[in-house]
Amino acid sequence: MECETPRLIVSSYKGKNGKTLASIALAHSLIARGYNVSMFKVGPDYIDPSYHAAVTGRPSRNLDKILMGNKVVERFCMYSSGSDIAIIEGVAGLYDSPDGESEEGSTAQMAKLLKAPVIIVINGERINRTAGALIKGLRDFDSKVKIVGAILTNIVGNQEQKIRNAVKSEGVEVIGTIKRDRTLEKIMAYRHLGLVHANETGRETIALASSIASQNINAEIALKLAKEGSDPISFNGAEREKPFMKKIKVAIALGRAFSFYYPETIELASELGDVKFVDPEKDAYVDADMLIVGGGFPEVYAEQLEKNKPFMKSVKDHIEKGKLFYGECGGLIYLADTIAYMGYEYRMSGVIDAYAVVMNEPVGHGYVTGEVIKDNIIASKGTILKGHEFHYTKMIMKDREIFTLKYLKGKGIEGFDGVYIKNAYASFMHIHPETYNFLNKMLLQKFM
Repeated sequence: MECETPRLIVSSYKGKNGKTLASIALAHSLIARGYNVSMFKVGPDYIDPSYHAAVTGRPSRNLDKILMGNKVVERFCMYSSGSDIAIIEGVAGLYDSPDGESEEGSTAQMAKLLKAPVIIVINGERINRTAGALIKGLRDFDSKVKIVGAILTNIVGNQEQKIRNAVKSEGVEVIGTIKRDRTLEKIMAYRHLGLVHANETGRETIALASSIASQNINAEIALKLAKEGSDPISFNGAEREKPFMKKIKVAIALGRAFSFYYPETIELASELGDVKFVDPEKDAYVDADMLIVGGGFPEVYAEQLEKNKPFMKSVKDHIEKGKLFYGECGGLIYLADTIAYMGYEYRMSGVIDAYAVVMNEPVGHGYVTGEVIKDNIIASKGTILKGHEFHYTKMIMKDREIFTLKYLKGKGIEGFDGVYIKNAYASFMHIHPETYNFLNKMLLQKFM
């Protein structure tokens, strides 16, 4: 089969140059003109895709070569089908990769896999002619990467025309500019894991940001470059693992404190039965066969979580009764006795005897690989699990016998992870269901 959806990759020469803002501004401009836009994010990320989804009204999908291999091509083709254009936001700088030596996991590698032209975001602060040198250097570094356009961000005063001239001198089209704006700076605020999640910022606020930023974006030029620069991709239709047939009740924690979920996790949960979203800040209890608590910012909202003691008790009862529980990162922290953050201590659910301390620097960051050292509800001994971690939390635990995962690569909890109690499994490792369908595995272990 062939995929012919026009596509553009939005990249830059480094992070924090405004790729997400440029991506949603471009999407807003195209949607305003009646085009059907699908969006994607290179690599493992929950936050940037939340902004994409807020603008397009549909899930943004991750394209992660390291975790998914060449399935990323099938994923792109499947989820971009029917779109007039696909916008793919890159990760870090164009050629940056996790190991810093090869192209594996880089935006440039994805551009070549998807045969997609690239737009470079250039931060216009204190720069003019050097913008041309940046374009030339990025283009000449790998001639197989097609750089066709640029979006200029953080523009003030009379610098715009100078930068435009420099970029055009290298034969690259300027799609548009985003002027420095206090409202945009306030909305697109950063926290320790990146931008503030869209769940907290709010869809209307993000719509305002994308509207302001899109005022000087030329959608027609972008679509023209996408059509001219995108080559057809050959791919094989992927067969998905059949969902477990027993229908169950699934509760998913979703709110300000917990919001890090891949769309596929929620979609797979929906195939298992009735899904209900619960907010650990507000709801009183859990009534489900399975509870999923993903990552997020429990430390930021620890005071509010602590106050909702009925929900914490309900979670503890859920686990003690042997019902299914799956937690990632924030979901693991929620099971601890106490969390220490910004000089204060807050009580958590107390399912495990652990003290969680939020540090000033990342404790674990990057791709991880672990070997299962004890049978548990998601995998049998000897299974190799792959995922990613990004957390600032140090877990101090007394009972180390509850670990079921030993890291071959990564940090976890002093090289271990996979806390397992009864039918509850929690870990700092984030797993994409396209890599390992942990939900199906849990049901097979529980009911077969």
